[in-house]
Amino acid sequence: MKTKILSAVTLLFLIVPLSTYCQSPFSAEMINVQRGTERLYKLQSDGLKYRYDFNENGMKGTVIVDPEAGKTAILMPDEKYVHYTDINSSTSLMNDPYQAFLYSKSRYDEKDLGREKTAGFNCIKTELYASDQLVYTAWYSPELDFIVKLVNEMANDTYMELRNIKKSEINKDVFLVPADYTEVDKKMRPIIPEPPAPDSWKEIKASIPIKGEYKRGDVISFDVPESRNYKIILNNNTDKPAKIVRTGIRNGKELPDNEQGPVSYRTRRLYAGESFSNVYSWKAGDQKLIRVHEGIINIEIIPENR
Repeated sequence: MKTKILSAVTLLFLIVPLSTYCQSPFSAEMINVQRGTERLYKLQSDGLKYRYDFNENGMKGTVIVDPEAGKTAILMPDEKYVHYTDINSSTSLMNDPYQAFLYSKSRYDEKDLGREKTAGFNCIKTELYASDQLVYTAWYSPELDFIVKLVNEMANDTYMELRNIKKSEINKDVFLVPADYTEVDKKMRPIIPEPPAPDSWKEIKASIPIKGEYKRGDVISFDVPESRNYKIILNNNTDKPAKIVRTGIRNGKELPDNEQGPVSYRTRRLYAGESFSNVYSWKAGDQKLIRVHEGIINIEIIPENR
């Protein structure tokens, strides 16, 4: 049930790319129709932040977007959960209307069709094309600084439009996340804060194949014996999170991100009972370090079968 709420919000924003910062304060009903099935959302904007509320089949959801802070908050009122996303993340592209709009415009060619009155507002009508295929038709109100209507031309009877638009000041409190909400990750798990990195490290020299249990403060050091693919298998068999960070070294210098990937790519944090495996292509003679930043974790590294 919890993940369905997040999915429902995602579906809306994949179809409803919105507009820019500095919107005029207003409230409205947002009608979101997907292949003839209508959903109703309450929209509020104070000129900078905007908020959506919906209640579908007993599932309540709220999305609060704060472009100035670069954050989107997805709230699940029944569980009192909140999930935060960065506006530049892939999750934000699915859940933040503004980012979805920018993404659509970056992908498609835009054609200006002039002015047309829609929902009582003078709108700029535009079409977005992928090559010669019409993808979206949009009506944008400069007065509201918002999309008033959007038609998905790739699906039958699929569109979004605003109704009962009322220009008025919006109470700033509606854009605050209640203090009693618990922050969760994308899998709807309560966020467990990470400890700081260890003050010191215990080096453990090893050679492939590697298999063992390691704890916070351990750094496993090994050389790559030959250029080929290697498989890393991680298992957290404890009831607390565990985290490792991989680093590649060549000729005494750390490899650049364009070769070994950024730190975020080389970091893996596993919750209780989770596992992870992946295959990496390594070069003979390189040194690899695996630092255990948190918890206790089982690590196995083996050559991948050719």
